[in-house]
Amino acid sequence: MRWQKKWFVACVLTIGVIGMVQIEERDGGNSQIRSLFEEGKDIQYARKMIMSLMTDEKLEEVIPVSASVHPSMKTYESMQPYQDGVLVSYTSPVQVVAREDGLILFTGQTKQTGKTMTILYDSGETVTYGFIESFSHLPYTAVATNELIAEVQPGSMYVRVERDGQYLEPSTLTEWISDAVK
Repeated sequence: MRWQKKWFVACVLTIGVIGMVQIEERDGGNSQIRSLFEEGKDIQYARKMIMSLMTDEKLEEVIPVSASVHPSMKTYESMQPYQDGVLVSYTSPVQVVAREDGLILFTGQTKQTGKTMTILYDSGETVTYGFIESFSHLPYTAVATNELIAEVQPGSMYVRVERDGQYLEPSTLTEWISDAVK
């Protein structure tokens, strides 16, 4: 029975509004009611008013919510050499972002580094990320600076950087990772 009353009230209000608009615009004038429903703030006010009549509960206020962003690559716990690169340990999930503009050369599974992604950056560096959880792009996709490219779960991630045909030493990789997010 309650929903029938709500529908009846809604129909009466709708017919009333349409009738008032027609009466006001009969002689070619502009309707103030029509402008009420065409304006952004006014329509929100009218919606809240009608919803308060239709529901038994008070409308809840909208509260802005913010979420924390996953830590960056430079928040690692430890680092150790592994196959021309390093294994970097994390205790929380990490979002890996593109260091600069580049091209993804490879995404797939390898025997040594599990799920792996290789990116050729515009600077000429070729970076391989291994033991990652998920990829955000397919091979031969262009990426922009600070664009999300992969996610890593707590544990280890493999990182290898090739610059001018040479792999960076682990000590140099420490600085490279610290500068990863600018």
